[in-house]
Amino acid sequence: MNWVSRLKDVLSAWFFPALLIGSHLNSLSVYFSSDEPMNIYNVWNPPLWKVGLAQLMFWSNFIRPLSVIYYLPLFHFAGFNQAPYAATRLVLLLVNAAIFFSLAKSLSRSWWIATLATLPVAYHAGLSYLVYSGAFIYDILCGSFYFAALLYYVRARESGAPLRISQLSVFLGLYICALNSKEMAVTLPVIVLAYELLFKGRNAKFGPVLIAGAVTAILILGKTGHGTLTDTEAYRPVFTWARYAESNIRYLNSIFYTNGFTMERVLLLWGVLLYVGIRQLRIPRPDPRWLFLWVWVVVTPLPITFLPLRGGAMLYVVVPGWAMLAALVCRSLVRRMSRDVVFTGIPRKAIMLLGLAGCLFAYTHETRRKDRLGMEADLSIGRDTRELVNELREINIQPAAGSHIQFLNDPFPQAWTTFFVATLLWKDPTLHINLQNQVRLGPEETARMDYIIDFVDNHFIVRKPL
Repeated sequence: MNWVSRLKDVLSAWFFPALLIGSHLNSLSVYFSSDEPMNIYNVWNPPLWKVGLAQLMFWSNFIRPLSVIYYLPLFHFAGFNQAPYAATRLVLLLVNAAIFFSLAKSLSRSWWIATLATLPVAYHAGLSYLVYSGAFIYDILCGSFYFAALLYYVRARESGAPLRISQLSVFLGLYICALNSKEMAVTLPVIVLAYELLFKGRNAKFGPVLIAGAVTAILILGKTGHGTLTDTEAYRPVFTWARYAESNIRYLNSIFYTNGFTMERVLLLWGVLLYVGIRQLRIPRPDPRWLFLWVWVVVTPLPITFLPLRGGAMLYVVVPGWAMLAALVCRSLVRRMSRDVVFTGIPRKAIMLLGLAGCLFAYTHETRRKDRLGMEADLSIGRDTRELVNELREINIQPAAGSHIQFLNDPFPQAWTTFFVATLLWKDPTLHINLQNQVRLGPEETARMDYIIDFVDNHFIVRKPL
């Protein structure tokens, strides 16, 4: 690879995404969403050996244990200072964009396509919570290892040789890390299977796919059923056509910045892409990219399609498939235009570069327009949590270890947020904190409390000790 090619790759993998991501530095001032104290508590409270063991026992009931690599160091050094958390997410998104660029280039065999497809992975206005809400760190980490695992697999198979034991171990390790980040990663074995069937054909090797499939089956058995997240309504799938249709309409409207999709149009788009994909396999020089990406965009949403009201930042693994498909379509159109008599005498490379620049500009312009519509909501994330933390700091107490504390009222009457924030702020897992809004105690039990804290007129008041 000469220096020009290296420079082009650096620009596409790092510089262009950095410009887009860097335009959202206002996320550094956005505070923790109401879910994040619970997320931090879930990896801070258990002994570290339990969190470590959960990485190996990926089928256990421990919820997304790999988030420990994000939350624990940051909480140790930054506490409730939100800026380092946001800065870390921006860096991770940039690294993910670079990993994805390499993946897209390997799959599409085109720098042009990879460059255009990487921008929506770096930042997409419909997925803005990846930048503005730390609660979606699970999706970012899942994307990191999902892209890395697939890239590693594709590069290992480029020579045509089957994976060695060491390569298989690395691939499975990356896959398990993706699963430990978020269950959305369960689609990876299907994507790898599609790669083997469509790109390798008669030389396909199915051993790694079968092993990854077995890992997936073990995870599904451990993570579903009685005593798991699926006991709660928010994580209980409803397998109906109505849910499937409603979800896919919402996904495509979000991804394409429109409100024009109906289920009929979704099916029509899928049908056209499937037809093109099959037709491209039957030409003298078969092109497997179209059908492979069709599998990607149809399969990757399935883990959340039947759950209620999923979408937005949860589409982080889905968007890359549509981004590559859109880039493939754009490149085909620009190439066809470059052959038109109108452009006779103009070097084709110049036309292709101008076409790429136009596509990059169009995406950036539309993304900024969409951003402006939702920026107020993005910047308002975490205001209630910030006020809660500040109010708890105002009372200026540090309960002794093992103290019993009763909150008579709190700013989050329908949630346990005050419990998590108070425990983390005082950094003592031995405290016994009760929220009266969640578990009502009688007068005698309340009287035995070491601390009684009320919330009146948006301020905490220590009732005991006086």
